[in-house]
Formats: sequence, C-alpha cells, structure tokens
Amino acid sequence: MLNTVNYGKALRVIGQELAGLFPRFLEIAADGASFAVSGDCHPNPFEAVKENLFKKAWKVFFSNAAAADSAPTVPATRFSRSFDAAEIDRLDQINSARRSDDYRRADSYSLAERLRTMGAIVDRNQGRLKLLRKEADRLSVEYWDAQGEIKSAKLTTVILYQNQQRFDAQRQNSPAELWEGYDF
Repeated sequence: MLNTVNYGKALRVIGQELAGLFPRFLEIAADGASFAVSGDCHPNPFEAVKENLFKKAWKVFFSNAAAADSAPTVPATRFSRSFDAAEIDRLDQINSARRSDDYRRADSYSLAERLRTMGAIVDRNQGRLKLLRKEADRLSVEYWDAQGEIKSAKLTTVILYQNQQRFDAQRQNSPAELWEGYDF
C-alpha cells in the first residue's frame, strides 16, 4: 500500500494546534490520514495564580513555612481532538502565513518541531504511522515500514539538542534532519 500522507507536515500542524495546551502526556493514533489525539496538559506556566496580599501575608505569618511555600497544585486536564486531511490542510494554510516571513531555523524544542521530526522519521522510512507518544521530554513512534513490519523510534530533547550542536559545528556536512545519525 502506497503511503500518500506527509506525516512530518501533519504532525507539525497538530503540534502547532496543541502547543497552547502544554501537553505533559500526548498520544496520537493514526488511521490513514485521520489522527485521534488525546492527552493530559500542564496548567499554563505563564498564568500565575493570583492570590490577594492579605491571604499571602496570613499564610506567611500564621502557618508553617512548608505550607506557605507550597503552591496550589492544579490537576492535569484531559483533552482529545481529531484531525482529518482537510483539517490538517486548512490549519497548515493558516499557519503558513506566519512561517513564510520567518527565515530562522525552526525551534527544535517546540512541540510542533519535535512532532514534525518524528513524522520525518516515518516519512523517511516510507512508513505508515501507527502511534506517537509524548511523555515529558520523551517521544516514541510506532509505524509500519514499507515492508509492513512494525518499527519504532525513540527520541528525547537531549538527543535532539546533541544532534543540533553537531549540526551547527559541521554546517557544510550536516544531515538534513536532526535525528539522522542516531541509531534506533
């Protein structure tokens, strides 16, 4: 069966859409060009929980130090989304306007770029995506290769960073992808 899905593009678009959710756990299951996405997200780290001054002072003066230092924990929020080929193309057109004016290299730490990298692994091996998982900074992907055998690949942010450093040091002889040269 010939694969016509560009997983690098599809997963980049999905990553762009989910980045604002700050997913701590993410699972993307593929069925052809349709993707079912679910996960848990962190609370937005840029939104500080506002506490009035009187409450803060009361905690500092009249409660033990451990309680005063502990921040209120916000439970993980579950989410689920689905994307089909038409939705991926629509979102890609919307996001391409922002990308066209930016000539810098993509941020390899962004969710969109890390998911794109995993999609590029599947595309490079002429595979079909089965499942992609993100847990903290670890990414893993399962896919069927061109011969129909199930394969897997795992990457971490550290591996991407190390490859990026090598890429910068050897600019003229660099691999096309940051994951290249890593033995799965």
